[in-house]
Amino acid sequence: MSNTPIRHAGAVLFAVAFATLLATFNETFLNVALTPIMDDLAVSAGTVQWVTTAYMLAAAIMVPVTGFLYRSVLTKRLTMVALALLLVGTLIGLVAGSFAVLLAGRVVQALGTGMIVPIGMNLTLAVAPKGKLGTYMGVVSAMTTLGPAFGPIVAGLVLSAGDWHQLFAVFAVLVVVAAALSAAVVPNVAELTSPRLDMASTCLISLALVGLLYGLSTVFSGGFAVAAVALAVGVGCLVAFVVRQGRVAEPLVDLRPFSNRAFIMGLVVIVIALMTVFSMNIILPLFMQGSLGFSAFDAALTLLPACVLSCVLAPLAGKVYDRAGLRVMLPVGLGLMAVFAFALSRCTEQATSPVIVLCYAPVIVGCALSMGPAQSFALSSLKPQLYPHGVTIVSTSFQIAGCVGSSLFVGVLSSVQAAQLAGGAASGLATAAGFQAACLVAAAIAVAGFALSLGLGRLERRCVVQQAAAPAPATAASEV
Repeated sequence: MSNTPIRHAGAVLFAVAFATLLATFNETFLNVALTPIMDDLAVSAGTVQWVTTAYMLAAAIMVPVTGFLYRSVLTKRLTMVALALLLVGTLIGLVAGSFAVLLAGRVVQALGTGMIVPIGMNLTLAVAPKGKLGTYMGVVSAMTTLGPAFGPIVAGLVLSAGDWHQLFAVFAVLVVVAAALSAAVVPNVAELTSPRLDMASTCLISLALVGLLYGLSTVFSGGFAVAAVALAVGVGCLVAFVVRQGRVAEPLVDLRPFSNRAFIMGLVVIVIALMTVFSMNIILPLFMQGSLGFSAFDAALTLLPACVLSCVLAPLAGKVYDRAGLRVMLPVGLGLMAVFAFALSRCTEQATSPVIVLCYAPVIVGCALSMGPAQSFALSSLKPQLYPHGVTIVSTSFQIAGCVGSSLFVGVLSSVQAAQLAGGAASGLATAAGFQAACLVAAAIAVAGFALSLGLGRLERRCVVQQAAAPAPATAASEV
């Protein structure tokens, strides 16, 4: 890793945070335009969902490949390639006159965004000053929460004045700004090793992710046979991938981080937090529109205060982590998620917007308080040479957590809703019942995360004691 001057670290962090914001913003900004796209391009609801599904799959596949590229290409050049792909995909979407062209544009976009998050996390690890890793990770983590929340709001504003093509025009301008920032400040930090790309491993992990993510996304839609086959293929390819990584001289993903207990436990917390935030951003608008009569734009506005608050508090949580470690932020964050997810489960079709905000905000804030410290702890527990591989694993978990969370919670909501409708309940009541059940599941998962956070605190204290007793002091990058 290069020794980037501290005076430049803040500028690098700003560029990374902005690019991460765009990458996560891009995941949701087209969702509110799916109906206009269906009408304009004459496609069904089942077809238009591929705009989201294909995007998720392409981004997930690109993450492990980026781990290889990060060790092979200069950091600045790789960053510019990622942003160039994002821009090209956006321009394709801008001029799309058919669904096939639109889908192609979204896939190209996904290749870029699948690169941006792991590159950004690696850059953050490389430039964060000693004692400020938690703060820096907190800023980047905040963007992963703010981006998906802002997507529907900005899209709603743009659609009120134009058609869905204008969404791509606005996004293209933002990508150009991100590219200019990155070109100006992003340093070359990676140690290039000229690794060989193992194509067999690439194919195996691609098939594994496609099978798992597609299977999980369709398991609740009624296509159980297709989902079962996809999941079986995904699991089989994943097992083969893991076996191969232990046998080849230059693995696509070094799996040694999984031998580190601290890394595994931190990763589980990250997945729990992400599952919750992704799912809440889906099931809560469904509840507000289906039971409370909110418009899509009003529902998005109701979500905004929580996301802005989490964006402010996440860096502060990072500062607390830098000073006090995990023992404060992680239990507080996961405790908030558990308590207020349960509070949301008590909301009925008579709930008001202020009540929703007061219950939802602590859940998202709790996620923000947990994510940054968990990432910092997990990655800093590794040896520096394993950072790129740890980042690849964490970044891939983002996609998997989003898919699992969305599929699980929407599936619970839909299943309960269908049962209620079959029993003669009104539509609004049925949707509310499904939402309540999904929130109860979220609360239970958060409780499990809270229990895990207590164990992480004890593990952290043991690590600190061991480091203090070691004959040679640990480097800043490896301190827990």
